[in-house]
Amino acid sequence: MVWQVGVLLVGVGFLLLSLFASFTLLNMTRSLRTIEAILTLTLDEARLALPELRHSLQQIDDMVTGVNDKFTAADRAMNATGAAITGWRDRIRERLGGLGRRRSRPQTSQQREES
Repeated sequence: MVWQVGVLLVGVGFLLLSLFASFTLLNMTRSLRTIEAILTLTLDEARLALPELRHSLQQIDDMVTGVNDKFTAADRAMNATGAAITGWRDRIRERLGGLGRRRSRPQTSQQREES
């Protein structure tokens, strides 16, 4: 009789454990369905937002390209201005016959030798 009570208690314990496990699995299934619904909604929203995001990124790329083109044009203009100033300075020196040029070092060393 003692072993029959023990088997009965083990059976009742297993039944309670099974009920608890099924209740837990049921709650987990509900949670998973809720998570699935949230993820589905998020995915749908992302699909809707993707074309707008692509358009925004294209606009940003166009703006950056425009700014880069402007900097390139400004750099070329600075180079052209520098070349024009250098050419203008050289032409004036040629017309004035070399006035304003600094004397080179070999001449100063010759003056020292004469002293």
